[in-house]
Amino acid sequence: MQKILIVNRLGIGDVVLTTPLAQIIKEKLKDVKIGFLVASKSIDILKNHPYIDEIFAYKNKQEKKQIINEIKEKEYTEAIIVDGRLSSTIIAWKAKCKLLNKGFCVSINKKHFFERKNLAQKAIDDFAMYAKTLLNIDYDKNELYPLIGKCDSGKEKIIKSWVESIKKETKDIVLIVPRTAADIKNWNIHELGKLNSYLNLEGIKPVYIGSPNDYEYIEKIAGEKINIAGKFALRDIPEIAKYAKWALSMCTGPLHILGTVKSLPIIAIYGPSDPKRWAPKSSIVVQSNLECVPCFNWAKCDKELGQRCMDEITFERVKSVIEEYNLLK
Repeated sequence: MQKILIVNRLGIGDVVLTTPLAQIIKEKLKDVKIGFLVASKSIDILKNHPYIDEIFAYKNKQEKKQIINEIKEKEYTEAIIVDGRLSSTIIAWKAKCKLLNKGFCVSINKKHFFERKNLAQKAIDDFAMYAKTLLNIDYDKNELYPLIGKCDSGKEKIIKSWVESIKKETKDIVLIVPRTAADIKNWNIHELGKLNSYLNLEGIKPVYIGSPNDYEYIEKIAGEKINIAGKFALRDIPEIAKYAKWALSMCTGPLHILGTVKSLPIIAIYGPSDPKRWAPKSSIVVQSNLECVPCFNWAKCDKELGQRCMDEITFERVKSVIEEYNLLK
């Protein structure tokens, strides 16, 4: 049996957009086993995944030897280093995998040296391209859709029951992901409050998604809302989204998870990052009109100036998109 280890220890969104690579390999090659090495924060989204057989979680340097031994014991024969990191390359090599490619990127603080070269402009195409360049597998890139693991058994009934209960509070279910871990990519909370109040006038109480750390932030947003921060797992988001009319999100991991629901319209708010590379296929992008965006050095931007690209996006611009696409009809 051919055993292929896919390595991407970057963010949750990066991992979501790498899942089509696993699908291509699994569907096109016979008798193959797929393992996935990710950062610990991405473990949950790959559980119960139809195309991924095993998940290996990289937690910290202290546990590196343990991870290497786990992979070695499973006898993975080959490795694809999607994240382009030298450290990931070394892990796979020490685990006795044949390196189908090598990564040389080294990060020191926020500086990156010897970064991997993109194989395609859009991230989902870029990551899937390894199937062609390394394994000589042909596929239709127009059919690339990310997929995360199915929510736990019995959770569908819990979510369905919860949805039925909140239907009494809101005319439609509208999902909002209000912030990211990077402040510079967050929309102005006052503009978000205007949106929330506008939806309230339309009979909608938006449902806010987030981690437990986002709960208090969401409570500070003006207007009535349904705050489920920390109440559901990441793998529950697509199941919840099946009942939603539309969604709005900043550029963050849950945006890409929402993007796995093909029929869901998503307003994606972009400031410094590049929507051409990262935005889901189903998204309606609203981005700053400043000349400096997308900015590939946004992490170095002065915070006061760096907020300008998101502050430039007003509620009125988002409202016009809602009206243009008849999202309230």
